[in-house]
Order: sequence, then C-alpha cells, then structure tokens
Amino acid sequence: MLALLAALFLLPQDGELDRIMLRFQQRREKARSEGEIRRLLADARLELEQFIKENPKHKDLPRAAFQIAETYLAGQDVDRAGERLQAYLKDYPTGSDAPAARFALAEILLEKEKDAEARAAFEEFAKLYPQDDRAMFARLYTAVTFQNERRYEEAAGLLLKAREEFKNRKESWGAMMQLAIVYHLQEKNADAKRTLEEIIRDCPDKEPVEIARRHLTEYLKLGQDAPGFADKDIDGRDTSLEKMRGKVVVVYFFDPVAATVGEAQFLKRAREDAVKAGRGDDLQIVGVSIGQDRKEIAIYRAQTRADWLLFHDGRGIDGKFARLYDVRGLPALTVIDRKGKIRFYNISGRDFRNCVAKLLEEK
Repeated sequence: MLALLAALFLLPQDGELDRIMLRFQQRREKARSEGEIRRLLADARLELEQFIKENPKHKDLPRAAFQIAETYLAGQDVDRAGERLQAYLKDYPTGSDAPAARFALAEILLEKEKDAEARAAFEEFAKLYPQDDRAMFARLYTAVTFQNERRYEEAAGLLLKAREEFKNRKESWGAMMQLAIVYHLQEKNADAKRTLEEIIRDCPDKEPVEIARRHLTEYLKLGQDAPGFADKDIDGRDTSLEKMRGKVVVVYFFDPVAATVGEAQFLKRAREDAVKAGRGDDLQIVGVSIGQDRKEIAIYRAQTRADWLLFHDGRGIDGKFARLYDVRGLPALTVIDRKGKIRFYNISGRDFRNCVAKLLEEK
C-alpha cells in the first residue's frame, strides 16, 4: 500500500497539492523505518487537510480528499480510510478517483471479513466500470469471498468464467493460479495439478510459471506421510512429530528478521477458533526459524507473542528441518492431519483457518 501511495505522489502535476505530494516522496525515499514512514504519512495528511481548509473552492479539492484517505490506507488504518473514502464518494460521486475509492472500500470490507458486503461491492464495481483495468481483479476478489465462505464450487465457476472472459490478458493466469488453490482447498488434487500443469505449459510469463512449478512439487506430496523429526525446541524440550500423532500439526518456516506481527495473526486466529470449538489441545503449531542468529527468535517471539513450539534451524534453507521439508523459499507452511499425512500446503488467512477447522473435525 505504501508503494501505491508513493507511486501516486510521483504523478506529474502542477500546483500546491502536487508540491505536497512531491515533498512526501522526497522524504519517503530517505525514511529508514516503518515508524518514520507513518510519521511522514501523518505530516502529509496534515498538509492536505490544511490545503483543503485554505482552498475551499480549489479544483484539486477532490484529489486532495482522496489522497487523505490514501494516507490512512497506506498507514493500515482501514477504519478511518473507509470513513474518508465513503465521504469522498458522497461528495464527489463522479470524481476521477471514484473508481479507486470504490475498489478500495471493497478491499477493506474483504479484509474485515465482511464477505457478503465485499462481494456486493466488487460486483457493483465490475458493473459500473467494466472497462477499468481493475474489473478483472474485482471478479477474482468476488471469487475469494465465496472461497472464504467455503462455497468452493461457486468460486471455481467464477474463476473459470473470468479466465475465459479475460483470456487475452496476463491477469487471467492469476485466475488460473487462484483456481488451483480452490481445488487444493477442496482436496481435488488431480484438478489442482492439472491446472498448475496448464500454467507451466502455456503461461508466457516466467514468474507465474515458477510459482506454479513450486506448488506442483509440493502438491505431489499431498496425502503422503509427513517427514518425521525429533529435536529440542528453543526452550530445551524434547519434541517429535511422532509424539504429536493424533493432533493436527502445522509446520511453518519463517525468517525472524523479515517476519511481521501480522504474519502470525492467522496462526493465532486458528488457535482461538480451535479453543472456541473445544479442540484447542488438538492443534499443534511448530515454527521453524531459518535465521542464523538464535537471538533473533527471542525478538520474534516477543514481538508476535508466539506461544507455540519454536525451533532454530540455523542455516537458512540449508538447515536440517528445511531440507527435511524441502523448503525452497518463504512462505513455507505444511498442514498435517491426525494420522500424520500431509493435507495442505502454503495456505494462509481464512483458507488456513477453514482447513484447520476441517481437519480438527476429523477423527
């Protein structure tokens, strides 16, 4: 989101509003921390609000109002961003930034897990702006709302339709990648593999092909016995996968330096859901740090408040745990069922919570 705002501030324009944007960009390039960037966003917002106050009839008022909403969005204050975006659409329903405001509001609803409202917002966007470059993404996000609700057949149907409708655009391969994930969530592994193979065979862009190759390699392991391990965690406790048999086990690899607090949130949410369902003891999370400095794990645990098993692999993707699980990059997460079989790979957010809940329901 910060990158988006920075890009907007680089638009070639004239006038005081553009000088405010340029100053932000120049300062942003010198910022060295997220906290400093947030302060710069707050300063830019104050300048924009002052501009509006001093120029109540200026032609750039709509753009300034939208940029204020963007500063909140870039600072991840989605509640205030939503309020500002709604105010913008009320005051300037046909403004040049109205499509961007509508799309951002729909994304906020999706992030807040208001799937029905988000779906309606994305569908409205696609209807109002069928020629907009984001119309394709609105279709994809609509499919995600069904995916979140475990309405996988409806999600797959929308993705197939979007793929056909936009097949001459490179974004259509994004629909195919998401379709493979939907099949994976349904455990229609043959369909998931077939979809990934089509991407590898026909997609002209290197990056999606490489991602598809990596996923395909992992999907071939689904249903197999998870690699066993036995070692001491960072607190010196003897732990092994065999001792966890009968539980749903999540093994995830992370870089303690690059990891963020938000990265651990979907793990915590899954634990909270399991506790509410009376199955808290049946879920075991195992985090493996690929960082070389053992001290970094303590900082990670303090920042994320991770209260699950943590291991220090110590040698990046060449560590023994990473080699055991064939980790070739991050993120890397494996979900193992009660019988010790690999069932899901590299899922996160709502998908992760839904799949864990499914496995916990199994005997």
